[in-house]
Amino acid sequence: MEDIAPVSIWEMVRMVATTRVVMPETQVRLSAGRTEMSQEGQALCFFAGANSIFAGDKLLTTPNPDVNQNMELFKQLGLTPQPPFVKKAKPETIEAEDSSLQSLGEKPRWSRPGHVIERNEAAKMKRTS
Repeated sequence: MEDIAPVSIWEMVRMVATTRVVMPETQVRLSAGRTEMSQEGQALCFFAGANSIFAGDKLLTTPNPDVNQNMELFKQLGLTPQPPFVKKAKPETIEAEDSSLQSLGEKPRWSRPGHVIERNEAAKMKRTS
């Protein structure tokens, strides 16, 4: 992939905007490669619908912008970051309605390849016969 030309900022903004339209309630995260994007390019991506970043020194092998750079960009754009997730030694389980965390509106769909629910299969067979 090293011989492939980088994605232009216009293509990136278009991808972010398309993702936001197609999946309006999901997290659209700017990730690896932000160090290669200008602040203006990142701003366009946020205004097009990006609402998340990976923060920290490095994302696997790719460096990330400094936390202070992120905070300065958010300040310039009038964005308020969410507090970071806190790791706990022993995770606790709570019901969604009892959570103090604000819903981000995501409605993920999970799939388990090969998993079959017999009553659904029976209903499919009934419809086709």
